[in-house]
Amino acid sequence: MAGNAKLSPFLPFKDPSWWDLLASWGFNMVRLTLFWEAVEPAPGKYDRSYLDKIESLVDQAAQRGLYILLDMHQDLYSRSLCGDGAPDWAFPRYVDPQRNDSFGGQFWSAAYTLSRDVRCCFTHFFLSERLQEHYRLAWQEVAARFKGHPFILGYDIMNEPSRGDLPNDCGQFENFVLQPFYEEMISAIREVHPGAVGFVEPHIQNMYSSKLEPFSIRGLVYAPHLYDSLAVTLRFDLLPNDMLFCHLLEAHQEKARELSLPLFVGEFGAPWSMEPSGARNMAVDDALQSLEANFIDCAYWDYSVRDVNAWNEEDFSLIDEEGQPRGFEVNVRPYLARLEGQPISQSFNCRTKAFLVRFKSRPGLPPAVIRVPKVQYPQGFKLRLSDGQAEHHEEGGELWYYPAYDGCHQILLKPQ
Repeated sequence: MAGNAKLSPFLPFKDPSWWDLLASWGFNMVRLTLFWEAVEPAPGKYDRSYLDKIESLVDQAAQRGLYILLDMHQDLYSRSLCGDGAPDWAFPRYVDPQRNDSFGGQFWSAAYTLSRDVRCCFTHFFLSERLQEHYRLAWQEVAARFKGHPFILGYDIMNEPSRGDLPNDCGQFENFVLQPFYEEMISAIREVHPGAVGFVEPHIQNMYSSKLEPFSIRGLVYAPHLYDSLAVTLRFDLLPNDMLFCHLLEAHQEKARELSLPLFVGEFGAPWSMEPSGARNMAVDDALQSLEANFIDCAYWDYSVRDVNAWNEEDFSLIDEEGQPRGFEVNVRPYLARLEGQPISQSFNCRTKAFLVRFKSRPGLPPAVIRVPKVQYPQGFKLRLSDGQAEHHEEGGELWYYPAYDGCHQILLKPQ
């Protein structure tokens, strides 16, 4: 979160009670957007008031058991290019922040390739030692705030980086520019926050066909995004979403295996403007079925609680313009949260509310923990176990399962 944070004052909300809704739905982490422009509004000058507010948000989330992935977010390089991210002082001298050829609106993402000025800014940034030094020091300023915080999951170095005009047909940009950049930034963060986990993304033009090769440092997570770009851009469900989503997910899984990194889908989602009626919920349900079947960690885009479509006409939020929840019947699902054992399968039917999970474990280990959001079972649920026993910790929204024997186990939840 959040789309509305791309606008000044670069914060998702002020009222901490918005965290309560996420926690009650069973979510256990948030990818929280930060912006270079907000962190370093003038060269070498850091807005510590802004970082105070981010720190307060992290503390509020932690009080509710929510982990935070800090994401240095950008789109189209800068707000002055109809996106977000970099401050105006980080423009090359030949691109005017006030007068340029970038564009926003429904087709904003096309400016990555169609706007000469957007391409020039990315090219300049990735060839500029001075700008990368500023970016490195800005990250260290952030890491200094959170180095001892137990609920910081990691650091997402740059959202959807673009190669600008630098070639990548043979992986030149990703392996000789982007990868060293990632390694330098993560190493700098670890100077302040030892052992910090770095989340790395492919560049946006090759999101599903990345040419990244294995990294030389450890402690990384491969964190690409996954969207049905036709549906998102045209607002129309043209293809069977599950077929396309599964194909793209397999490409991400294969790349993660090549890199020997765990996979985290840093963004997925669908806009509320999709047609026909109900297409958005169908697309999100299809995506979540694929993700949960493969036990793949993910973050849904997005959770804006105001100005939900103010940024380039995009509206993906789980909160509508009136501040009311929506889409939770699809997005909020039971899931296997903790397991010392081997997961086999899990599935949730958002129509019948039936949740089925299978896994291997043995007695004597910590219990397997299933998150059970009350919003899906307002009258309670019926439970069918293959063996063993379970405890419902209703206040925490968790089901703790203790197996009776070593082997395969099955748990079925249905509405009461």
